[in-house]
Amino acid sequence: MDLASNMHRYYNIHRILLSSIGLWPYQDPKMKKIQWVISLIILTSSVIIQFTTFLTAACNLEFIFKEFSYILVTMLYIVSYNSYYFNFKELKRLLDQIQDDWNSLKDKFEIKIIKKYACNARLFSIVVMIYCYFGLLSCGIVQFLPIILDVLLPLNDSRPHYLLVATEYFVSQEKYFHLMLLHEALAYIIGTTALCGTSAIIMTCILHACALFKIASCRIENAIKKSTLMIPSPKREYFIYRKVVHAVIMHQKASKFVELLTSSFGTLFSILIILGVSSLTFNLFQFLQLITLTKNTGQASMVAILILLHLNYMFVANYGGQELLNHGLKMFKTTYNGLWYAVPLRTQKLLLFIMQKETLNIGLTCGGIFVISLEGFATLANAAVSYFTLIYSVK
Repeated sequence: MDLASNMHRYYNIHRILLSSIGLWPYQDPKMKKIQWVISLIILTSSVIIQFTTFLTAACNLEFIFKEFSYILVTMLYIVSYNSYYFNFKELKRLLDQIQDDWNSLKDKFEIKIIKKYACNARLFSIVVMIYCYFGLLSCGIVQFLPIILDVLLPLNDSRPHYLLVATEYFVSQEKYFHLMLLHEALAYIIGTTALCGTSAIIMTCILHACALFKIASCRIENAIKKSTLMIPSPKREYFIYRKVVHAVIMHQKASKFVELLTSSFGTLFSILIILGVSSLTFNLFQFLQLITLTKNTGQASMVAILILLHLNYMFVANYGGQELLNHGLKMFKTTYNGLWYAVPLRTQKLLLFIMQKETLNIGLTCGGIFVISLEGFATLANAAVSYFTLIYSVK
């Protein structure tokens, strides 16, 4: 099996996941457009029927926060889905670059490194899929529980059926309940698949960049070591220079890959941060209301699942950014702590390309201000809790 085929084996799960909703950039354009239209109709109509409840229901602060705790989740789905659909060229460039990087490697040790990170990306994708769909399944069980109990433990009268997400179709809910339930289920399945698939592909890109930095670090270590300095001159100068050039080229590849990733999806990350913090705030408020006032354990369970999904999504995204920062910092330390002062002057000038690189420039940033990292996760979680506390205090 050649290296290209080996690469596709690691990323096949991403192809299957994104192809199912029309986000795989190598799909047939006509099929992609059909899938996009169907998905967009389902997701957009889901948001609209949630907004129409404001036309018929008595609006108060509790009702508004309850509605927006679900509306913002659906809006997250729509923004994420459309951002990747309309940026498919940028995503294709990233994936093409990944393939080019795989094909450019000849050293067995370096191939082993990039395979290791690709394996981690595949494992991450599988875990994310299991976690997201388990959460979706849990919410579905809560929703279908009255129907299930009617079959397993029937009563004289059917148990009341209701949608956990308040909607207004302007038709009889009792008569068309199953169609409404199908619409709700399709919206959340498509949205969860979109969020899961796009998160997996972004994490894959981040881990690929980490692999490139790791390879560059190894090249620097192999180029500047005591055994190398023992080689007689001028063969030593040529050998070290060639090795350092290869390391600098790999470092530049990694840096440009991160820049492409940031420029392609930096705006999306910013929007997702705003929507995510707002959605988490509303869901925290909704959860407290359900626990303290209504005692509705079914809805409280669903909101609790949503809160956990929010926190985990934010943590994983920021953890990926932290890993990228760590690899960039390690690259810098490897270069700085090496025997760079013992190499020829023209080789030292090459090392300046790495040594002068700012650590923060290597990480993912949103709007040039917010750096995606574990510190960023703490900032976002603290902001959501602060907004929730403020809203609850003025309620």
